Amino acid sequence: MKPLIGVTTSVKIRDYETPNQAVVMLPTTYPNAIKNAGGIPILLTEGEEVEQLLSRIDGLIIAGGRDIDPALYGEAAHHNTTDLRPEQDAWEITLMRAAIERDMPMLCVCRGHQLLSVERGGHLYQHLPETPRFEEHGSTGGEWSDHIVKIDSDSKLGAILGTQTRGNSGHHQGVADAGDLTVVGRTEDGLIEAVEMPDKKFVISTQWHPEMIEQAAIFDALIEAARDL
Repeated sequence: MKPLIGVTTSVKIRDYETPNQAVVMLPTTYPNAIKNAGGIPILLTEGEEVEQLLSRIDGLIIAGGRDIDPALYGEAAHHNTTDLRPEQDAWEITLMRAAIERDMPMLCVCRGHQLLSVERGGHLYQHLPETPRFEEHGSTGGEWSDHIVKIDSDSKLGAILGTQTRGNSGHHQGVADAGDLTVVGRTEDGLIEAVEMPDKKFVISTQWHPEMIEQAAIFDALIEAARDL
């Protein structure tokens, strides 16, 4: 049986069949990466009953997307912190907590990486282009660039990708403090780009988008872990 991998979606307002329609959205790169690794993607919509949902899937991806409400880490919003949806934050945090409690294999990407860090007691840099040391971190505002990520050799992620990998950057926010998570990857400027929970079967989180750069090894490892759930 192929593992069922749930992946979160975002509600966005778009002109879709009618003007200003609320649409559930997810880039096709996520389900494609899951299918290519041997899993079956299940798109999760905000607000579903968490325990019942997790009882029916074998693994979880918290996908990228909009900014996180800075009220979650005790800050007011920067003028570039936009497109907030607190109800999405709250639902995904509940999903994360329950998945961790079950020791369910979980991959967090970009927004997911930031939200996991906040949930575990950390906080974010709200706008890297105006943050000392990170002004030149990478492209933002719909543009993308690449950079090198150094990974700890004794980490789960290091066993999957090696001690150095290529990451992509299109994010304007970043993790300043990862809380109780173990930091296993940073870019040359020192930004936290990967974290994990060593005591769990598979909880890995990346700031970059492995599904966009065909970094299949991460999805292969997720699917393998999900087979053993």
